[in-house]
Amino acid sequence: MHSLNVIPYPKKVTNLGGTIDLSDTDLSSINPCVDTSLKEDEYTLSIMPTEIKISAGGKLGEFYARQTLKQLINAGSCPCVKIEDSPAFSHRAFMLDCARHMTTIENIKKLIDAAALVKMNRMHWHLTDDQGWRVVIDSHPELIEIGSRRESSDFGQYHFNEEYSGYFTKDEIREVIDYAAKNYIEVFPEFDSPGHTLSILAAHPELSCKGEPLKVGTRQGIFDDILCAGNDEALQLVFDVLGEMAELFPCKYFHIGGDEAPKKRWTECPKCQARMKEYGLKNEEELQGWFVNKAIDFLRSKGKTAIVWNESLNSGMMPKDCITQRWMDKKNRSADFANNGGKVIVSDFYFYYCDYPYGMTPLKKTYNYNPIFKGLTQEGKQNILGVETPLWTEYVRDFDRLCYMFFPRFCAVAEAGWTPQKKRNLKSFIQRFENLSQMLKANGINPAPAKDWNPNPIKRLIELKRFFKGTFNLDTVKNSFSSTNA
Repeated sequence: MHSLNVIPYPKKVTNLGGTIDLSDTDLSSINPCVDTSLKEDEYTLSIMPTEIKISAGGKLGEFYARQTLKQLINAGSCPCVKIEDSPAFSHRAFMLDCARHMTTIENIKKLIDAAALVKMNRMHWHLTDDQGWRVVIDSHPELIEIGSRRESSDFGQYHFNEEYSGYFTKDEIREVIDYAAKNYIEVFPEFDSPGHTLSILAAHPELSCKGEPLKVGTRQGIFDDILCAGNDEALQLVFDVLGEMAELFPCKYFHIGGDEAPKKRWTECPKCQARMKEYGLKNEEELQGWFVNKAIDFLRSKGKTAIVWNESLNSGMMPKDCITQRWMDKKNRSADFANNGGKVIVSDFYFYYCDYPYGMTPLKKTYNYNPIFKGLTQEGKQNILGVETPLWTEYVRDFDRLCYMFFPRFCAVAEAGWTPQKKRNLKSFIQRFENLSQMLKANGINPAPAKDWNPNPIKRLIELKRFFKGTFNLDTVKNSFSSTNA
């Protein structure tokens, strides 16, 4: 069954008998046919000794057919087959964090090329966080002047006592968006609030609850100082940022975070408590729901669909027209959200996060995860939009390290997003990745060596102890050895 050298594996492959050497095939000489019976992203590819035929529902299907052919041509010898193909999920994405450490435009394009090759269709660009503000906002230049600079970097056991700074201009962001669009990939931004906002509060301490001077974060973690939900000026800044970024990014999706927002300052803040009383909010979780809903309403007025991390569901106030991204959901609220009509993106921390070592998340664990997680009804299963693999960069300072951590797990998630569960096979994937790895290396992406993908239990413990030195979390280590779906 798994005989084609291609990732992700196609939905249906019919063997026509015989083999063909595709090494000298000129991809540009193949003229596709439009098949109106197919959807825009569906294609049929027939590889025969005398000809290669592509039928597609539209330009997108044609593009995917050509991505399949690129891999088969690179492999050389190929069985004569008929491929009938379409994606399992509509959302197949990767997330790149440029707030902690930036990736150059040139290297972002390499990631986009890799994503296109494995038929991903979205890039989630994390541009703001406690440790840095990376996007120009013309109405608030101070966010770059102050928020893009941190005085040092103290992530876990890594300490660098020099200033780290940088940002993307609007023209650079447009360059990435345009490049991605040519590869049929949409780019949507993340502006995280009300938590993860020290880079804002360093420039505007008056927008915090205490109003005291603050600095851009220099270490990983969760910080008590967040935007004051009782301050109208804080909300106005959020609207200003959302407005400019919504204009910059044409994608209909916009991520507004909503995760890891401690309520300590809010419980002590007269303004926040007055806001709760004004709107009859029972607790600080509902206050966050009120705040996040203001951002959702604003984005809706701009024609955008908001995405939030699953913590935003804690308020019980999220509208069904926003999307939840599930990353760590111990109470399984995202299942309830999906079962009641809400849409969910799956990015499970213990399976799909690529910033943690292979000792915590081996390739086999990432690959074997079923994104149709426990607790879903039949309706809920239909409301899973798809999958996304994040890479946070607290511990990733350069592109070589990024590629080591991302690949091949990046491609495993891509296959989960495209290939039906019953067609997926880890042994076959590992064999097929050898061909894809050659293509990635030719484009400047060096995956982790195969010996590191699936370390034995002793090596896993050694690797985890080394990684978590100084920030050791026993619960994280215990959960990392889980092999069942969350």
